[in-house]
Formats: sequence, C-alpha cells, structure tokens
Amino acid sequence: MKKTGLLHFIGKVLFCLLVVIISVYALLPVLWGLSTSFKTDVEVYSLSPSFIPENPTLDNYRQVFGDRDMMCYLRNTVIVAIASTFISVLVALFGAYGFSRFKFPGRAGLLYSILFTRVLPRVCLLVPFYITLSNLKLVNTYQGLILVYLIIGMPITIWLLKGYIDALPEEVEEAAQIDGCNSPQVLFKIVVPMIAPALASISMFAFILAWNEFLFPLLIAKDTSTRPISVGLAFYIDEVGIQWGPMLAASMIMSARAIAVFSYAQKYIIAGLSEGAVKG
Repeated sequence: MKKTGLLHFIGKVLFCLLVVIISVYALLPVLWGLSTSFKTDVEVYSLSPSFIPENPTLDNYRQVFGDRDMMCYLRNTVIVAIASTFISVLVALFGAYGFSRFKFPGRAGLLYSILFTRVLPRVCLLVPFYITLSNLKLVNTYQGLILVYLIIGMPITIWLLKGYIDALPEEVEEAAQIDGCNSPQVLFKIVVPMIAPALASISMFAFILAWNEFLFPLLIAKDTSTRPISVGLAFYIDEVGIQWGPMLAASMIMSARAIAVFSYAQKYIIAGLSEGAVKG
C-alpha cells in the first residue's frame, strides 16, 4: 500500500515538473520579447544580452503609438477581426445546423468538399483568391479580407459546430415546434443557448485566425487603408536591419488585445471543450 502511494506521489511530482518545463518553454520567448521591448538599442545589440533590462525605457512604445501608420494597422486589424468573427459564426451556425438537421441529396459530398478546402496548403490558394477578389473589385478592401478569412476558417467552424448540434436531442426542437415555434425561433431560442460554449470556442478560433493571419493580407491589403498589424510589423525590417525594440513593442501591443479577449472567453471555451468531451 505504501509503495503504491509512493509511486502515485512520484508520478504527480513528475507530472508537475513536466508541466512547469513545458510552460517555461512556451512562455520564455514571449517573456524575452516583452523584456526586449523595454530595452534600448545598445542593450538589444549587446554582445552579452541580459534578460532583465538594465535601463528600462518606454521609447519603443512611444515610437509605436506615435506612428500613425501603425495605429491604422491596428485599427484595421480590430475592424476586420471583429467583423469576420461575427460573420464566420453566423455562417457556421446556419451551415452546421443545415448539415446536421436536414437530409438532402449530395449532403455528404458537399460536407466533405468543404473540409477538403482546409487540406490544401494556403499558398496554393493565393493566386485563385487574388484573381477572384480582383474580378469582384475586392482587392485592398475590408470586404475582401473578411471574405478570405471566412472561407479559410469555414471548414473548421462548420465541422466543430456540427458535432455539437448532432449531440443535441432532436426531441427538444420537435417539442418547441409543437408549441408553435418556427424554424428560426427553434434555432435562435432553443439551439443557440444550448450550444453557447461551442459558439464561444469557434468565435475565438475565427478571431485568432483573423488577428494573426499574415500570408493573405500581405497579398490582398496593398496600403495603409486596409493593411493589418500582422503585416505592418514586417515594416520594422528594412535595408538598415531589424528594429527589434519597436517591432517587439508593437508585437506586445498586438498580442495584448488578443490575450485580453481570450482571457475573457476562456471559461466559455473550457466549458465548450468539456461538454464536447462528455458528449463525444
């Protein structure tokens, strides 16, 4: 009995140690970037760099907040991320509910064809997307970026949400219809409250996708009016070199908003994942 308890204790210690090692490994680059954002150029390029800044400065943050273009990039990112998240969740809700509750010819083929678009490498989609958006006059517009983010995120959002809706008892919806609810009322008054954690999960997925995407906006957003901050960060790399201080300060500002949104929504995400695990 004592031997079993000892083994259990050793297992817990090893597990906690593993968690600490993984956490440190994941957080160290972020903490180093945060530290560097407060360093002067002399400290950044020092041959013996230190983790803690010797002479902390806010000059890098002042430079970023004083840069009109960078503030425009941040504004563009917020607008496109919020709009694309809202539209992605709405499309995923209707799509997932339709695939889950309605049987129609070609349903399985259409469902798998949506997932297949996610299998293709993104670089293969650059030229087709650009030609399509160019023909639609949507290059260098918010609408074009939102449409791209919607398409590349739709396979995952629809498939994840469909799994949650499949697990819901259809008897509840049938009872609501007997009581006089029409299809939109059943969807928004019965189904949506039951899958709220799942909606929070896919909302965060769509938001992070739009917030961090680099490849497509690099091609589609051509100037300050639509360019997001993920692309704007690259302008701190020029022929002189890399402006590490301002670039990391802008990166911290960019990350802070996403972390704040994620921190607010994490309880809903955990609830969604937990409920999905139980139902699965």
